[in-house]
Amino acid sequence: MKVLIIEDEAINIEIITDHILRYNSKVEIVASLQSKEQVEKWYEVNEQVDLVFSDIELLDGNIFSLLKKNSIQSPIIFTTAYNTFYQDAFDVNGIAYLLKPISYNKFCKAMEKFENLQNKQLDWKKISETIHELTPSYKERIIIKTKKEIKILSVKNTSAILSNSGKCIAIDEQGKENEFRYKLSDLIKELNPKEFFQINRGEIVNINFINKIEPYFGDRLVISIKNYKQHLITSASTTSEFRKWLE
Repeated sequence: MKVLIIEDEAINIEIITDHILRYNSKVEIVASLQSKEQVEKWYEVNEQVDLVFSDIELLDGNIFSLLKKNSIQSPIIFTTAYNTFYQDAFDVNGIAYLLKPISYNKFCKAMEKFENLQNKQLDWKKISETIHELTPSYKERIIIKTKKEIKILSVKNTSAILSNSGKCIAIDEQGKENEFRYKLSDLIKELNPKEFFQINRGEIVNINFINKIEPYFGDRLVISIKNYKQHLITSASTTSEFRKWLE
């Protein structure tokens, strides 16, 4: 059996590796990857494995943006410190959800579940494709990490998202700026297109928080967001689509 580990902390890689080999010393751990970028590159040249152990919050963002592309078609046992992603996990290929620190007893139960499913000879490629066709889901929360705390910001309470020097800034309903790491190009694909629109290369707005829209030179528009002093401006190339989106 071939297994892939997706985890950005060395200590957790060691724990998962020890649990795997203790459970079955014949399991082949083919790789340990620490970011979505590494995972994408790895799958470009490697075949699907039998089982994936995956953290959720990686060095370059949330794993679900990658999973929605259906790059990973194997069953996944999620290993995470957060208890807020159960629905997301089982909307993709998740078969078990282990909270850190991972006990060996719970690990064994997850492996037994995998083996039971494997014995039923389920076609995980077809299951994965079906899941992605039938359950289009959108991002529900943004994780804000600081030196002092980890904050969970609800997407529905996010009025706008701005890109600044490779980082993103989420504006909450009070107008407060919250910095987090993510690619804006990935993020816009995860947001509900009925509520969020990318008005230029570096700014996304939530229609529920638009206070006022005014004409601007060059056939562009100035957008005022509730409780936020800075005005946002559409680019010339997106203004027409933005007008249609509003309607």
